[in-house]
Amino acid sequence: MTYRVRMSENQDLTEPLLDAKDAARLLKVPRSTLYELVRSRGLPHIKVGRALRFTRADIAVWIGDNSYGRGAVGR
Repeated sequence: MTYRVRMSENQDLTEPLLDAKDAARLLKVPRSTLYELVRSRGLPHIKVGRALRFTRADIAVWIGDNSYGRGAVGR
C-alpha cells in the first residue's frame, strides 16, 4: 500500500506505510511491544481511522533518537 503525502507546495513524498504487524517485524518486537512504544516512548505513527500506520523513515529517526551507549547514532 502506497500513499502520496503532500509535504509542501513543491515537494511530494511517496513512501509505503507499514501496518503494525510490519512495523513490529521491522523492529523485531511483538505487536504488543510496538503499541507500548507508541504509548510510552513516542514512536511516530499515523492514524488512519482506528488503525496505526508507520513509515520506515520515521522509525529510523526514532531509533537514532532513542539509541544509547556505544555506537549510538547522533551521540
